[in-house]
Amino acid sequence: MIPFIDAFLNRVTMYRLMLYYLLFLLIAAVILSFFSTTPYKPLDILLSATILTFLSYVTNKILAWMFNAVTNTESSLITGLILALLVDPGSKFIFLLLMALLAMSSKYLISVRGRHILNPAAFAALVAALSVGQGSSWWVNNPMMAPFIILGGLLILHKIRRFQMVAIFLVTYLLLAGIVERMEILERPLSTLTDSLINSPILFFSFVMLVEPLTSPTKRIFQLYYGAVVALSYMMFQTRLVGFAPTLELALLTGNLFSYLLNPQIRMVLKLKEKQKIARDIFNFTFEKEDTSNFMSGQFLEWTLPHQSPDSRGNRRFFTISSSPTEKFIMLTVKIYKNGSTFKRALLNLRPGDTINASNLAGEFTLLNDPQKEYVFIAGGIGITPFRSMIKYLLDKKFSKEVTLLYSNKSKDEIVFKEIFDSAKKAFGLKTVYTLTDALPNWKGRKGYINEKMIKQEVLNYKGKLFYLSGPQPMVQSFEKILKNMGVSRKNIKVDYFPGYDLPA
Repeated sequence: MIPFIDAFLNRVTMYRLMLYYLLFLLIAAVILSFFSTTPYKPLDILLSATILTFLSYVTNKILAWMFNAVTNTESSLITGLILALLVDPGSKFIFLLLMALLAMSSKYLISVRGRHILNPAAFAALVAALSVGQGSSWWVNNPMMAPFIILGGLLILHKIRRFQMVAIFLVTYLLLAGIVERMEILERPLSTLTDSLINSPILFFSFVMLVEPLTSPTKRIFQLYYGAVVALSYMMFQTRLVGFAPTLELALLTGNLFSYLLNPQIRMVLKLKEKQKIARDIFNFTFEKEDTSNFMSGQFLEWTLPHQSPDSRGNRRFFTISSSPTEKFIMLTVKIYKNGSTFKRALLNLRPGDTINASNLAGEFTLLNDPQKEYVFIAGGIGITPFRSMIKYLLDKKFSKEVTLLYSNKSKDEIVFKEIFDSAKKAFGLKTVYTLTDALPNWKGRKGYINEKMIKQEVLNYKGKLFYLSGPQPMVQSFEKILKNMGVSRKNIKVDYFPGYDLPA
């Protein structure tokens, strides 16, 4: 990826990126309409989009107040913009109001413990079509819009790492489309691909609606099943429900139900027990553990904290759980700079008894149940958090296998959880190698960045070990490259990734 694009993606949350993407598509549509490339007038497009986003925002605020729920401005604006790109510009106000009401109400009425199950825009379009005979026209699928849809869509997939899910959906869809069309895809592949992708709403659907985080699976293997199920459902509905317009929406809702059955996640309201500064700019937040808060070491949660005047990164973040499943609390460990984001400043202002919302438990950066494997953990800075969870878990479970931890920081006063690592050394021989990049003369440990030479010196028989890499994305990518050059198999390298991890503030 081009460096300046990577820098932009590292600074923006996935929700904010989706909001920018939809605004980008809307602006592109308005510009194209000036050249009569769409049957809609620029003013109609802008007016419909403004009304739908406003109605979605207001409706969401009212429903959140009625249900005593946490509101999220970005979510309501994103839904409003999706609807604006689906329904005909210039539609009557009463229809636009109905769409906004249906979409927003689905989040609160069709939910389990605060987590909505169905894609709001798809639900609204389906119910509107069945009740008033007008739903989505998918006008955004104009062929002239395809380059803009693809360009922004690829950025979305790069950010949220769901290329495989979308690829499975598209491949399954194209294969099934070829079968339905008596293998025309083999006879005239280019025109069939054009008709199936460019002249259809499939690309917009894939990049915007299929990938919605809360209504699609979090585990990678389930994401592949999900993509295939949605494609299969769409082609089945299309062939069996001839003349029924909202088949794509129906297929997505079917997939949403399938996703929930596979991974019935809930939203938790966690109460703060204790806040503690444990190192320079690093704080522990300990929350009371709910009965439903089961997780595995190395997994992360999406944390939502409403606060006044949020900055461009919004009021949601993804953070690893630093406590072990064996402990009777959930702990969040965060680095907070003096002029950090508004989210982190709001987090720092929490007092015991205050609450925060946590949901979307996910992550496959977890310990393998393989007695033959020995672990090497490589952490940079605050990337130590999943390893604190893992090592504490191994300690409590009386683990007895070789583990090496390479832990890099700028200075000594940024080192955290040393007491846990010392206990693990006594219990099962954990080898912890501390290295500082800005070490003072009196520092007796390793100095400099973790590199190939250091790994070879500290890790015997490294090719047979299982490496876990956690830290800022550029650092993790560098470690990954080093290990591959050393001959470590890709299957023996696990990388910690979740959206928004590398936001520095």
